[in-house]
Parts: sequence; C-alpha cells; structure tokens
Amino acid sequence: MMNSVGYIDAGTGSYLLAAIASGAAGSWFFLRSQVAKFRRGNKNSAVSDQVASPSSIDS
Repeated sequence: MMNSVGYIDAGTGSYLLAAIASGAAGSWFFLRSQVAKFRRGNKNSAVSDQVASPSSIDS
C-alpha cells in the first residue's frame, strides 16, 4: 500500500490564503452595502424623481 502525504508548497499556500482573504473582504463589503440599502429603503426614489432630465435643462 502506498503512503500519500498532503503537501502544499509556499506559493500555493499563499495563493490560497490570498483567495480566502479577498473572498472574506469582498463578502464583507457586499453584505455591508446590502444592509445599507435595506436601511435606506425607498428614500432615494424621491431624489431620483427630482433629477432634471437633459430636455428640461434646455428649456
């Protein structure tokens, strides 16, 4: 029977660590933005209705 040994070299280990860290940071910012959108609710819909269209600026 053959003995197998799990080995991760330094390059692969640092790549995996960077992938995990960037995934965690990206998830944190995504969740934070979703919570901010949820807290704001529809407050921004009134602001978007007041934004002038280009045709109203010319007249």
